[in-house]
Amino acid sequence: MNKLLINTPQNVKIEYNLASLGSRIIAFAIDYFIILVYYILIIVILDSFHINMGDSWLFFGILSLLTLPALFYPIVMETAMSGQSIGKKIMKIKVVKIDGTRANFYQYFARWTFSLVDIWMCMGGIAITSIALSKYGQRIGDLSGETSVISLKAKLNLQQTIFEDVPSEKDIIFPQVIKLSDQDANKVKEIYDGAVRRKDYNILLALTQKLENIMDVKSTMHPNDFVNQVMKDHYILFRNK
Repeated sequence: MNKLLINTPQNVKIEYNLASLGSRIIAFAIDYFIILVYYILIIVILDSFHINMGDSWLFFGILSLLTLPALFYPIVMETAMSGQSIGKKIMKIKVVKIDGTRANFYQYFARWTFSLVDIWMCMGGIAITSIALSKYGQRIGDLSGETSVISLKAKLNLQQTIFEDVPSEKDIIFPQVIKLSDQDANKVKEIYDGAVRRKDYNILLALTQKLENIMDVKSTMHPNDFVNQVMKDHYILFRNK
């Protein structure tokens, strides 16, 4: 699976998996099911007031006005929810700029505008083809807005990602690891693995400094030993919870 490399303000490089085509399609289906339900609800309400029994032009005029918000659902939700809609949130995917930072309104607007071309005008054919062939899984709207869609799902659960064969009686050296959530611990393991794989000491050092700041500790250990100990301590502390 292709990945998107993000360079954080602390100069720690983080890799995110790009959202799969399947997850994007399901998110799209969820969102437009919500829109469909909204349309049906509006029609039922209008019918209950017998508005459709009179002037048909009046009925369609009122219907168009009341259903107008559904047209702007994608751009409104992505702007309000920082790159997510209800469907994307359920599928744990998110729209970001191609450099991994948060997209802005104009980029969400570009994605929404071009959805008329790559999704609606050709039944999604162009969008699916573009996502499958482009390096960063971009449809035409993403290319125009310089965005991509990433997965926020953890690859493995906590026990799988940071499991270490440590004796149950082993003392915890850094009890301050309680300040780290499971998601934090998974991310620490992911960054640590990336640093080791690239043999990049600067990433390891930046990760150590970040952990020291979060946990409010000052370690005299080598960065590699410190990060490993933090992961072990977190596992020991939370494995039975």
